[in-house]
Amino acid sequence: MAEQVAAAMAQSCIEVDRDGIRIQTLNGQALVAAIPELQLLHDNIHARLAESIAGLLMLDDLPVAISANLLRPGQGHAFRYHFDRNEHTAVLYLSDCADLPLCLHPNIRTDPMDGEATWHYRQDTRQPIRIDPRPGRLVCFHGRTTLHGVIPDSAPHSKCDRVSLQFAYDTRRRSFENQEYYGRPSGA
Repeated sequence: MAEQVAAAMAQSCIEVDRDGIRIQTLNGQALVAAIPELQLLHDNIHARLAESIAGLLMLDDLPVAISANLLRPGQGHAFRYHFDRNEHTAVLYLSDCADLPLCLHPNIRTDPMDGEATWHYRQDTRQPIRIDPRPGRLVCFHGRTTLHGVIPDSAPHSKCDRVSLQFAYDTRRRSFENQEYYGRPSGA
């Protein structure tokens, strides 16, 4: 699958280099058009997560529901700390790149969809949970309450690419229509 995603991204990807985000990405609409079996993978991950998350819904907006990210440690790629628009996020790693770990600060605030977000901790007072990419590793977390990012090691040692798929889910029906995906309309 990693080779298929890399090939799809070589054909058409969005280069992002702004606001602490430096990656190559491709949204779900383009991904599923290039690799139709990704829809089945998305469905299977949803079914598995729905076993333990009541009322879990797949997003109607495919460009936001699925994405692929490519980060290269030797090119200064990183993805600053952020929260997601969707409630639950699943990241499936397709490559091994310990120089670009996912760093998580779980439950650092309340869900803003439940009213004004209340912060529980200051980011700089806790060590993040560090998750190194490994092919086939699936990491799931609450995207709106978990501060997370891909924070590179200070001196990258490998020249590997970090390739991952992201799947977004909610427990309430919402539309991401007319919102931007890295500076472009979500349908682009």
